Amino acid sequence: MTKLIIIRHCETVLNAQGKIQSVHTDSAFTPEGERQLSCILSRFKLEQIHAIYCSDLGRSFRTAEAIAEDHHLQPLIVESLKECDIGEWKDLPLKEALHKWALFYENMKKKGMKREEIRPPHGENSFDHQKRVMSVINMILKKHPQESVVIVGHSGTNKVIIGSLFGKDPDDFYSLQQSNACVNILEIQNGKVKEICLNDMSHLMN
Repeated sequence: MTKLIIIRHCETVLNAQGKIQSVHTDSAFTPEGERQLSCILSRFKLEQIHAIYCSDLGRSFRTAEAIAEDHHLQPLIVESLKECDIGEWKDLPLKEALHKWALFYENMKKKGMKREEIRPPHGENSFDHQKRVMSVINMILKKHPQESVVIVGHSGTNKVIIGSLFGKDPDDFYSLQQSNACVNILEIQNGKVKEICLNDMSHLMN
C-alpha cells in the first residue's frame, strides 16, 4: 500500500490578495502562511515519510523543504507538478479569470470545439494539466510501493491528482476545495484508492 500525503502550499501574499500565481509568479508567505507551515510541521513530525515531492515554484518548494528538513530528506523537485498555466489571463484577478474561462469554455463547446482542444490563449486546459501531473503520480506509485510519500502541490494540481485517482471527469476536477496548507491522505493498493481525508485543516485549529 502506498500512502500519498498531498498538501497544498501555505498562504502567500498573492493568495491573500486574491491574485493568480499560476506558473508565472511567486510570492512570499504571509504571517498566516508562516503559522500554517509551523502547524504542518507539528502534524507530521512523527509521521514516517520516505520521500517528498514538490514543484519548482517557490511556494511549493519552501513548504516541502521545511517538511523534508524535519525528516532528514531532500525535496525532489518535479517541474510537471506546477500549477495549470492560464496563459494570457495570468494578470487578471483570480475570480475574474475563472469567470472568463468558464464563459469561454462553454462558448467554444457550443461552437462545436472538442473540449480537449479548448484552452485559454497560450495556456493549458484540464486535460493538458492532467497529462503532465499524472505522469508524475504514476511514476511515484511505481517507485514507492509500500511507502509514505508527501506531495506538496498547488490548488489546481492537487484537484487534478485527486480527481484523476478517483476516476472523475476532468470537467469535475475543480469542484473539490483545496485551501492553503490543507492535507489530503489517500491509500492506494492494487489500483484501489481509499480516502483517509480530503482538504483537512484540523492541524490549523491549534
